[in-house]
Amino acid sequence: MISHGAFMAVLIILSLVFSVLHLPQTAPDLLGYWRPQWILLALILWVQRIPEYRGGLFALLFTKSASDEGTTARRVLVMVWLLGFYLDTLLGDAFGLNGAIHATIAFYLLRFRERLQMQTLLQQMVMVFMMVFLAELLRAYVRNTVTGQPWSLQPLALAVSSMVFWPLYVLAAAKMLGGQRRA
Repeated sequence: MISHGAFMAVLIILSLVFSVLHLPQTAPDLLGYWRPQWILLALILWVQRIPEYRGGLFALLFTKSASDEGTTARRVLVMVWLLGFYLDTLLGDAFGLNGAIHATIAFYLLRFRERLQMQTLLQQMVMVFMMVFLAELLRAYVRNTVTGQPWSLQPLALAVSSMVFWPLYVLAAAKMLGGQRRA
């Protein structure tokens, strides 16, 4: 078993790599629409499990005591926003777009964390679908406005593929970390 902090750090790095990884030219164009949103899946898993997945790397950023209840949420939002800025440079999106999207999703997850942890896996899948779909709609709107990129069904396909991949993602994390604990 590996530590929770190391697992989340590796998961975020792999998610960044998979986000910019291009399919081979021989692959059909349709496969590009069905790639899950790796970063959003890692973000959802990480923010839902912050009390468990702190580890050494995140202990400096997310110290938890009785006196810093709001500090953890602020530090999470700043870290997620900075990760979004980095993703903007990797993907070539408008600067701040991914930061705003990721910070909004992280705020929602932090605000309703206790309620979301009681959801069944099917309810979590629907939640993942809604978050990814709304994030991709906003991203498509900004890309259409800024660069004139035409509209397509890509937001819907990305949300469906992320929703379908979510149970595998959660089960792999549980297997790697030796089960899930409730905070």
